[in-house]
Amino acid sequence: MDWLIEVHSVFRWVVLLVALAAITLAVLSALGRREWDAVNDRTAFFFTLAMDLQLLIGVILWVVEGRWSSSKTALSWLHPLAMIAAVGLAHVGRVRSDRATASADRGRQAAIFFAASLVVVIIAIPLYAWPL
Repeated sequence: MDWLIEVHSVFRWVVLLVALAAITLAVLSALGRREWDAVNDRTAFFFTLAMDLQLLIGVILWVVEGRWSSSKTALSWLHPLAMIAAVGLAHVGRVRSDRATASADRGRQAAIFFAASLVVVIIAIPLYAWPL
């Protein structure tokens, strides 16, 4: 399962890049500098998709390796629960931006929830996993 851990570790960079793109486009729409268009919508979709895939890989690792019984509390419970919350925030942001009517409102909803999701992700990554 070392290869799956490596995939999980490398894919976090994909999640980060897509998150930054989605947040940037959402902020620009919220500020009225660009209309919410198909590019924004597609980027929001790819952000939630990347979060879903990362969560799926993480859940597989958690179950297969029995991480819930680990002595490391961060990896056994805190990290998985925080990541589930982060995925939930990303999906709420996507749904709320889809339901909003004005372009600025769509951008504002997406920016708030996508940024909150990214903050939770960054906080929930164990310190020893950071490339310092």
